[in-house]
Amino acid sequence: MKDKTRFTLDMTPDLRMRLKIAAARRGITMRQYSLSAIERQLEKENIKVLAAGTFNRGTVEKVRALQKSIFGRRRLSDESTELIRQAREERIKQS
Repeated sequence: MKDKTRFTLDMTPDLRMRLKIAAARRGITMRQYSLSAIERQLEKENIKVLAAGTFNRGTVEKVRALQKSIFGRRRLSDESTELIRQAREERIKQS
């Protein structure tokens, strides 16, 4: 498992069963199905990893624009868990 990290995902029994069925229908493991689904979604959202050394003025401006679109003028806390909690609460309000 060189160059890989483990990611644990908690899910409801119903979601796990749906995942198991979907993977079985394709003859692949739940892990393979999950990774494929995540890859497809990231591609759809055009989320890519930048190679080291590719940051330039344009890249920094894009990141700042993305940050502004997500957080607006809100000052970011140093505590990442607090940021995640706030973002989750906002998504819930919007749904």
